[in-house]
Amino acid sequence: MEHYLVLEAIDAGEAPEEIARLLDLEPHDVYAVIQLLEEKRLVERRPTFFGERYVLTEAGRRQLEEWRREVLGRAEEAARLRREGREHEAQSLIDQLLPALPVLVALGVLSLALWKLLTSHLPVGEDK
Repeated sequence: MEHYLVLEAIDAGEAPEEIARLLDLEPHDVYAVIQLLEEKRLVERRPTFFGERYVLTEAGRRQLEEWRREVLGRAEEAARLRREGREHEAQSLIDQLLPALPVLVALGVLSLALWKLLTSHLPVGEDK
């Protein structure tokens, strides 16, 4: 999931330091993921007026679209299951996506409406 989220953030034009903040990672960890993505030829550095920035390659764009379809498909399936009252099955899917949901909303990949539907039944805390 980490590679997918880094690709989403690069596609949104985020710098590695901002990606680290979004994903709650150390900057060196983000640079390590970016290096792996570069080795796989999914991202590359391009010079800009303000310095170098990372951009998706054509292969990176295809990979991002594939991962995005998979993640959004799971989110939509979880929402459908929740609407049908199949809470246990929905929650199983949501649990897999939960760490990524806030980042996907922040990057504009996931709508707030879908976010609310997916997270509306999450426990907020336990009474003692």
